[in-house]
Amino acid sequence: MTSGLAAVGPAAHAAEPTQMLRQPALSKDHLAFVYAGDLWLADRDGAHARRLTSHAASEFAPRFSPDGRQIAYSASYDGNTDVYVIGLEGGSPRRLTWHPSPDVVNGWSPDGKRVLFASPREVLNNRSNQLYEVSTEGGYERQVMKAVAFEGAWSADGRQLAYRPYNAAYVGVSGWRQSRGGSTPPVWIMDMASQAWQQIPHVNATDHAPVWAAGEVVFISDRADGAANLFAFNPATRALRQLTRETQWDVRSVDAWGSTLVYEAGGVIKQIDLAGGTPRVLDIRLDGTAPQARPQWKDAGKTLTQARLSATGKRVVVTARGEVFTVPVKDGSVRNLTETAGVRESDALWSPDGQHVACISDAPGMRHEVVLQAQTGLGAKERFLLPKEGYFTLMDWSPDGQQLVIRDNHLNLYRLALGAGPQRGQLIKIATDVRRFGSDGFTVSFSRDSRWLAFTMSGENYLGRIVLHELATGKNHVVTDGLTHAGNPVFSPKGDVLYFTASINAGPSRVRLDLSSQERPNRSGLYALVLAADGKSPLAPKAGDEEARKEGRQDAAAKDPKPADGRKDVAAPKEEAVKPVRIDLAGLADRVVALPLAERNYDNLAVAHDGSLFYLQRPQPGASSEPAQAERRATAELWRFDAEERKPKMLRTGVAEFSLSEDGKKLLLTLAGGKLEVGDANDKADTKALDLSGLRARIDPKAEWKQIFDEAWWMEKEFFYDPALHGLDWQAVYQRYLPRLAHVQRREDLNDLIVEMIGELQVGHNRAGAGDVVQEAPVAVGLLGADFAIDKGRYRIARLYPGDRHDPKQRSPLAVAGLGVKEGDFILAINGHELDDKLNLYALLENTVGKQVVVTVADDAAGKGRRDITVEPIANEALLRRWAWIEGNRKKVEQKTGGKVAYVYMPDTADQGYEHFNRMFFAQIDKQALIVDDRRNGGGQAANYVTELLSRPYLSGWKDRDGLVFETPGGAIYGPKAMLIDQDAGSGGDFMPYAFKRVGLGPLIGKRTWGGLIGISANPPLIDGGFLTVPYFRFYTPEGEWRVENEGVAPDVDVELDPAAVNRGEDTQLDAAIADVMKRLQTWKPIQRKTAPAPATLGR
Repeated sequence: MTSGLAAVGPAAHAAEPTQMLRQPALSKDHLAFVYAGDLWLADRDGAHARRLTSHAASEFAPRFSPDGRQIAYSASYDGNTDVYVIGLEGGSPRRLTWHPSPDVVNGWSPDGKRVLFASPREVLNNRSNQLYEVSTEGGYERQVMKAVAFEGAWSADGRQLAYRPYNAAYVGVSGWRQSRGGSTPPVWIMDMASQAWQQIPHVNATDHAPVWAAGEVVFISDRADGAANLFAFNPATRALRQLTRETQWDVRSVDAWGSTLVYEAGGVIKQIDLAGGTPRVLDIRLDGTAPQARPQWKDAGKTLTQARLSATGKRVVVTARGEVFTVPVKDGSVRNLTETAGVRESDALWSPDGQHVACISDAPGMRHEVVLQAQTGLGAKERFLLPKEGYFTLMDWSPDGQQLVIRDNHLNLYRLALGAGPQRGQLIKIATDVRRFGSDGFTVSFSRDSRWLAFTMSGENYLGRIVLHELATGKNHVVTDGLTHAGNPVFSPKGDVLYFTASINAGPSRVRLDLSSQERPNRSGLYALVLAADGKSPLAPKAGDEEARKEGRQDAAAKDPKPADGRKDVAAPKEEAVKPVRIDLAGLADRVVALPLAERNYDNLAVAHDGSLFYLQRPQPGASSEPAQAERRATAELWRFDAEERKPKMLRTGVAEFSLSEDGKKLLLTLAGGKLEVGDANDKADTKALDLSGLRARIDPKAEWKQIFDEAWWMEKEFFYDPALHGLDWQAVYQRYLPRLAHVQRREDLNDLIVEMIGELQVGHNRAGAGDVVQEAPVAVGLLGADFAIDKGRYRIARLYPGDRHDPKQRSPLAVAGLGVKEGDFILAINGHELDDKLNLYALLENTVGKQVVVTVADDAAGKGRRDITVEPIANEALLRRWAWIEGNRKKVEQKTGGKVAYVYMPDTADQGYEHFNRMFFAQIDKQALIVDDRRNGGGQAANYVTELLSRPYLSGWKDRDGLVFETPGGAIYGPKAMLIDQDAGSGGDFMPYAFKRVGLGPLIGKRTWGGLIGISANPPLIDGGFLTVPYFRFYTPEGEWRVENEGVAPDVDVELDPAAVNRGEDTQLDAAIADVMKRLQTWKPIQRKTAPAPATLGR
């Protein structure tokens, strides 16, 4: 796990000072820091640096003990982030925590007996941490306080806690420098005995990373100089002063010892005195290359992005890890056709004759080209440079081999001419779409004679249309009328019909940003467009007559090419000339034939050699809710419509997508999890797994990291919603950050550098992460769905979290019916191992998730009523705890309002939020008023569904002879409404309160929201599977104003979530909402639900 100092000697002879040094920690005699994911120890001035740990997993957040003899740190060993302590001599560290939630070291108790750390383990709602202490001798962790805190530090006397109460917008994978929305946390100082607290003078900026130095609180703030700097605050005098004046790079972390401070900025470590002065850069020079930076062979199959069959299905061309491979279905070996370090090839396609492969390459450097090469990988490659502006994707190759269809990220569709002559290599625009959002993108299909290209486009009404492009004239002909949502066009092999899907009920779900699109069924029919005016319908009545024998036709015996003497060297029959496809445009839309199939959720059409139509049938949105361990429901069923029998047949399930070979005889399936199978395109679809074990690529990390760095910069340039990038000199940003790339030694550090770089754009949702980082196989630690307290040296169950009994995804191990476990019981042993306060309970629950575990419980610590029960621990308690918080709030509102006010919580504005709203709102429509809780809402979609439903006017009542009257609309609450908001509600959690206020539903109560209304998900993943989310669309108001982004939605009633009240079990924001609604209820006039007497005369 680690290596001692003797094993790794000093490394102080590098040619230049090392960068990418992170998270410095200071003691009386030493400096510790993180480099390349390992802990390093040096003299106080940075000299004689030597590696302290050498595990492949990340070690981070080092902090010296008060006596300077130990270092506490966090590490992601065994796939779990926990707290460890190690001595200055190195060796094996001591593990102090085992909980599966991340435990991040913050510091030490002043007496050096306990380590302070932050963890979300017991937070009752998401997006928060709490602070804990754990003894260096081991045992159970003690929660410092109930109030949320993301990081903190003890004063020297241990009486005061300086801490950041909530998360910041610029943290982790989020590149959002200079954020000015609601997630701009202050630093608070709490006296733990009196619970009195004060806020360090705060402006709308991000304050974080508090440390104590000589009685003052030093923290980082981006309130001045356009960068994050160090400030010092004296709690006694309330004096505040700025210590550093960094302008080019943010201060990222800080630590103190006495009056000396060390901090990280621009990848180097600097030192400054608390009194001020000029910071000194510590000259730290490290030799050697980290293991992650060495060239190595990698499994490219983990990053497979596309697969296509060869002409007759003998091989599959695969794009993976930026390389192009061909994989044999039966005979031969895997070939890597590209083998280009630091270059990304993508979207590989076979030529129709199977002799060549085309792909997109970024070899020119932040610009694309099309590369053609022989299928063997041998010989010269032909290259066609594409325009400098645009990010391109190969889509299809015409059957005659003369055209490649290409699209770019700016909604353009092109064809690249490959025929001999002066037009070869010319890029010809076919069409430009009008929408990206609400569009299915271009779907294309060539006619067999290569004279026609069918493709889809969006209309202004968001519905897809089928368009025919005539290559000879360059003209486009719209086929469908725009009154249906049409898509998935595909020509039949004979060229007599064009199959497609069309839906007449797709309208409400086309704008998928709207929450009202949730759980909308998509019913499409399958249709055949008869292309010739005198063409035959595929469903024309069958007469059952013998067909006339064609002239020159031979009987079966005469057709046998094998000679009578048995010789086999007979020439193969000549390939028939392709018959021209005839399309009569006049009256074309009137020749649509509906196939005899039920309307369902169809897509991905393809026609086999025998004319049978293959297609996918996907699950309907909202049709079911699967348990977490179930197969992904995004997969579909593969169906085949027999053109002769005119009947559909389901062939198999679990298919994500499929394609056919050029000759239409072979079938390639992509299954759940990315597995590939190949088989015959017949009515059995007997497919076999494609062996992808040979997909290995030699990766030069340094070259690949340069490609990733460049492509991240390039994608921001190409996909950002504003081509001018808000006036930022993006080229200058590239030049400023590029020198630091040479110091990157692991993929994780590249992510950190990219996050810094894209942060220069100063917008939300701009994130980077993942990729080929170290990911150790996790040893899952089980949880029991409970809080524990140490009582008489044993573990007492302080609280059980039974979860929502009507949600099968919420299973609480100790709350299973029949076990008889209750709050106040004790856990005395796990799997026969006695448990007391010297042991950490979670250490006994390692590797137990989903397994049967024997837990010994008793009525008291002495063992009264001792008995064994068998439980199955779970991996995560978050849903159980959140439901307890929700139900607690609902019951509190119920009790404090005498049952008059409903409470509805929405954790996001996507699947969970939609489910929660429907679950809670309609169950409480018998209430008079409503509190909607948006706090810590994770966003997702625009919650128009909520505001539209809450805005419903009362239209009518209906009188039945018996029972209560009923109403239209049937689900409504007409009384006063209020919405709770806070700084952790963002994205869709910003839009919902904006919309709530916009339509005048009621006041917003709490704190300003996050401020991120700029959308993502247009750009592709990075070469190694890493993600970059470039914002490509942005919110504006009906008045045409750019609002909310980097601003947030302000409350009408500003209420802080008082930490002292939280520690007492109170919620000041919820109390304020209750008071507001109840006050307005006093003057609200309820809906009149009584009817007049029944008419006493006829005709009334």
